[in-house]
Amino acid sequence: MKDFLQQVNVSAQLPKKKAVFQLNRVRIGVPFFYIGILLIFICIPLLVQSFSNREGALGDLALPIYLVYFMFVFFPIFSGAVYFLIAAISAIALSVAKLLDRKLTFLMMYKLASFAATFPLIGYGILLLLNESLATRWIWPSVIFIFFIVCRSIFYYPKQRRRI
Repeated sequence: MKDFLQQVNVSAQLPKKKAVFQLNRVRIGVPFFYIGILLIFICIPLLVQSFSNREGALGDLALPIYLVYFMFVFFPIFSGAVYFLIAAISAIALSVAKLLDRKLTFLMMYKLASFAATFPLIGYGILLLLNESLATRWIWPSVIFIFFIVCRSIFYYPKQRRRI
């Protein structure tokens, strides 16, 4: 837990150069785990809210069955969507890096995008508790924010050397 909070602290300092290089030194599994923990924190209040406001076919389910549905249907789909969105942002940022002739890889972009998603994900979780329509509107500004942070970080890396 100490490492997680330390990563949140360093992620909050993005796009500072020191934070960018420090986060890029972590192993590739760490950003997946980091985003997963953030998603769990977001989904706990979402679980409570969705259970109290359930309607239709889900309204008739008992709590244990609803928990199974939430953990094995909703959470993987929600997590997959977030991971896919981060991967899409990383791919676009990698294209920008190639246009700027920087020596970066997709995994480096993915790490930066994952850690840059800290505040957007926390904000999304808070807005889900307050107003679901606000949370939906929060998604596009979050994507732009993450893309801006990652693109800003690209400039810290040197240009690729040309071989003659």
